[in-house]
Amino acid sequence: MTPAQDQPTTWNTPMYGRYLEDHHSIRCTAPNPMQNGVIFGTMRRALILLLVGLMTTLAAGDTIFLKNGDQLTGQVTLEQDGKLSLKHGVLGPLQLDSSLIQGGELSLDLSDGSELSGTLVGYQNGAWLIKPEKKAVVDLEVGPDGGLSRKVDPVEAQSQMDLKAERDRAKSVAKEMKTAAEQRIKAAKKIVSDADEVLKNVWSGNFSIGGSMSRGTSTASNLSLNIGLKRDVGHSVTDIKAFYLLNTSDSKTTQNWFQASIDQTWNLPKTKGVWSLFGQGVFDWQQDASWEQRVNGNLGFQYQLVDAKRAPGTDWFEKMKIRTRVGPGFRKEFAGDNPDWAFEVLLGGTWDITFLKGVTYSGNAQIYPDITELGEFRVTSNSNFMVALDSMDGVSVGVGIKFQYQTEVSPGDEDFLLVVSGQVQYAF
Repeated sequence: MTPAQDQPTTWNTPMYGRYLEDHHSIRCTAPNPMQNGVIFGTMRRALILLLVGLMTTLAAGDTIFLKNGDQLTGQVTLEQDGKLSLKHGVLGPLQLDSSLIQGGELSLDLSDGSELSGTLVGYQNGAWLIKPEKKAVVDLEVGPDGGLSRKVDPVEAQSQMDLKAERDRAKSVAKEMKTAAEQRIKAAKKIVSDADEVLKNVWSGNFSIGGSMSRGTSTASNLSLNIGLKRDVGHSVTDIKAFYLLNTSDSKTTQNWFQASIDQTWNLPKTKGVWSLFGQGVFDWQQDASWEQRVNGNLGFQYQLVDAKRAPGTDWFEKMKIRTRVGPGFRKEFAGDNPDWAFEVLLGGTWDITFLKGVTYSGNAQIYPDITELGEFRVTSNSNFMVALDSMDGVSVGVGIKFQYQTEVSPGDEDFLLVVSGQVQYAF
């Protein structure tokens, strides 16, 4: 058997470090298997298969498709100016121009830490075009440091910057509005709180009741009711009081008395409350008095004699205020021997003394000289001594004293009246 002529075999293989359009034809002489033996041919085929398997194993990674139909697999790095580097498992580092590339499948790490996978579409206007699956094409720019980032159109970038600035301004305005609203809410709460405190401090009141009953040699009972309201705003004080007294003995009314009064003071400017202007009005009704009903009113000046405070345990009192008054006025009785209008002067004073915490003595006393008939006068006084109960907030017990004296009365009338009553008081 005559050996066959040697036939040339051509392999178009990309060379290291060069563009793939430069191909070199390698001519290899294929030995005659009959000439070299069956064993040598078998070893050659095994070696070729092993090399192909090794190349397939080492080529796992990104895939690039060339326009000439070749396919390369390895680690791809996108570069500036349309250049692409590929680290091939067998051929080593290769550099390709975008003009030679048909496409590819890449998995890329971006500068912002995200990952982008998709089809390489090409290179255009300084950006690599990548088409993720089921998403729009993404333009990637290569930075000076080699990092990849999504390309943003200048107009769109400016629009996004403007939008971000608007959002930042909106957030800032919203924050300022929130802060202002919180401040207004806080101010409103303070106004409400101050108003509540003012109401607590401005208006105060008290109600008291007292009475007794006896049976045996005689049957007698008495009832006393007192109510007071006070408004204090610093420069002005309004004091409204009313009381009712009923006494019976053997089913006969011996005393039926009602009195209501209002007292108003205004501090004079620049006197720090030492000097004040006062006005007073009083209505009396007594069933058994000849005059039955009586009103009187006065207007004048008040001077504060004493305004003292002591630390607890250092003196016999803790607080003391004593004020004197003088003011002209009128009196009108609606029955009896003196129904005409009479002019009189109020000379008197008021006091408030705190001996210990919760132990107080307060009241007023005044004499009214008659200007119309000289030598005639009348006297009134009201006072209360009270002790607060620690076990019951706002509750106190004590004694009330009321006194009236008048020089000129109708025949058969007593010229004085004294009432002493125990009472339980609740302050509110």
